[in-house]
Amino acid sequence: MSPAGQGGLFLLQFLAGLVIFALLLRFFMRATHIDWRHPVVNFIAKITNPLCAPTNQVLPRPNRWDWSALITAALIQALVVVVIGWLTERQFGIPLIVISSVTEIMNQLLDMMFWLIIIQVILSWVSPGYNPNTAIFYALASPILKPFQRLIPPMGGLDLSPIVAILAIKLTQIVVVGSLAQYGQRLVS
Repeated sequence: MSPAGQGGLFLLQFLAGLVIFALLLRFFMRATHIDWRHPVVNFIAKITNPLCAPTNQVLPRPNRWDWSALITAALIQALVVVVIGWLTERQFGIPLIVISSVTEIMNQLLDMMFWLIIIQVILSWVSPGYNPNTAIFYALASPILKPFQRLIPPMGGLDLSPIVAILAIKLTQIVVVGSLAQYGQRLVS
């Protein structure tokens, strides 16, 4: 592939990644019941509404689970896979496109959860009190950490649940998503 083609491929993946990130963030914010009046949440909603509008016409109105955002993200990822195949002069079958899209969306959701936990932990050290600008990170990370906090209560004032949550997220990426991706790679050969 020529350097111009590689540059175009990078730009495509970067822009599609930003759009998919915004859609997955919308999905995650709705799932965690974030207040939609928050400026960041309102911004994400406004920029993703046009993308989710066609899917919202088919699916029921979103409540806790904004399936339109998730499905739209998966469709955009599938389109990216098709364009990558076209740019690299390879043809990918429908099973590979589906598996590639699903594994990429799963990886991005798990990465988002990982970084939300990291940010929340850092903010708890730097800004331990309530701050309306950082409260969104606590609200997003809290549902991820709650099951782990039930398993591992704080010991001596130290909450170890983020460590266990990060281990679970990374193991899920390696074992579950990695197995799906490996299966998809066999479809290419």
